[in-house]
Amino acid sequence: MTNSDFEDINLDVFKLIIEHLDGVVITDSKGRYLYVNDKWSKMMGNIKLRDIKGKPVRDFIPDTKIDYVLKTKKSVTGHVIITKGPSKIKAFSTYLPIMKDGKVVAGFIHVIFKGMEEAIDFSFKVNSMASRIEYYQEELRKIRGADYTIDNIIGDSVKIKNMKKLIVNAARSNSSVLIEGETGTGKELVAHAIHDLSNRYSQPFIKVNCAAIPSELLESEFFGYEEGAFTGAKKGGKEGRFEMANGGSLFFDEINQMPLSLQPKLLRALQEREIERVGGGKSIPVDVRIIAASNANLDKLVAKNKFRMDLFYRLNVLKITIPPLRKRKEDIPLIMDNLLDKLNFQLGMSVIGISDEAKTRLMGLEYNWPGNIRELQNVLERAMNKSWGESLSWSHFCDYFEKKKTVKSCKGQKKNKLLLKDIKEDLEKETIIKVLRDCNQNKTRAAKTLGISRTLLYKKIKKYELDKL
Repeated sequence: MTNSDFEDINLDVFKLIIEHLDGVVITDSKGRYLYVNDKWSKMMGNIKLRDIKGKPVRDFIPDTKIDYVLKTKKSVTGHVIITKGPSKIKAFSTYLPIMKDGKVVAGFIHVIFKGMEEAIDFSFKVNSMASRIEYYQEELRKIRGADYTIDNIIGDSVKIKNMKKLIVNAARSNSSVLIEGETGTGKELVAHAIHDLSNRYSQPFIKVNCAAIPSELLESEFFGYEEGAFTGAKKGGKEGRFEMANGGSLFFDEINQMPLSLQPKLLRALQEREIERVGGGKSIPVDVRIIAASNANLDKLVAKNKFRMDLFYRLNVLKITIPPLRKRKEDIPLIMDNLLDKLNFQLGMSVIGISDEAKTRLMGLEYNWPGNIRELQNVLERAMNKSWGESLSWSHFCDYFEKKKTVKSCKGQKKNKLLLKDIKEDLEKETIIKVLRDCNQNKTRAAKTLGISRTLLYKKIKKYELDKL
């Protein structure tokens, strides 16, 4: 249609079109009434144009959006208003700025009365359904998803805070994550936390321990098998871990134990995002986020040709290294309190607590904690079984370390002057650690809290090598 065609249309036709709309209001660039159609007038209680012409819309409809639209030059759709007539009907309003040469010259308001109640009822039902879906997703997450969250990672040290930041960043991505850490540091806990924080949290979290499954069964465990693929194959076949984890996360624990013969097949699955069941001939697409953990340095294994370099690079997109317990001994009191609650429940005990002296000594031990958190839990459980419900003191712990020749005998503690000196230094060291942590490593505030000079505090930090924590 050309411009001349438009000119041939009588203005009465435009007016007729407007009158067929539910409710129409035209304003000037300041948001003042210029025109309203008959339907709008009737629904508003027979308000005539002569009564409101030239007056601001906001004086009549206080919650109008026309002022916002004229100012921002942005339209607004679906705004709910209450009519001024005796029926007080709810209506949807759409606001449009009328532009000419880049400037606002007028405002157009279209008010829809028909079907408003039905629309609101439909909206309510949709919102209700959305709430139910959200609830069921949360319940499904509890059943199929991660067992732990980032809050289950206990510690207040700088190293743990930095690691938690890496976990949050990893959760935002779908890239593969490699978690490295010594035995007992909590690699599986980190994997659970990544999945729980990700947008896959309501989907399956499937884990497989590469060291716990016989090497000849790993392929069928990973990729599944078809009926008749081998002697003893289950009727109808079986889906593998990749298919089970579809849409979610697949966690390979101790991936450093994966046989070299299987690594090319895993690499292909990661690159092509598809797998083939054992004995099958068709490719099955899978959408899986890979999280792998290793208690050995994969770099060194690659150098020794014990792990494929191309698979290593495919896994090592994002890397999280968990600090060993010996590198964050200041977290021991918090970890022990958390473990005590868990063990009390598991063992059916009611051990009241752990003495400050015991916590301080455990932090101050010149012991490497080769088993990390798992070893600390073992030590605590041993002590709880010796205490029979009493509050735990150092005497409940010391025999474990005596056997490892890490501390002096518990006997004759009070008579041993050297041991008393050690106790004093341990308490001083851990008090400084605690105060520095409470003061966010602010040395001036820490010195003031301890009642010593800043210079003396720096000497103590150097003496106890606290700058290396």
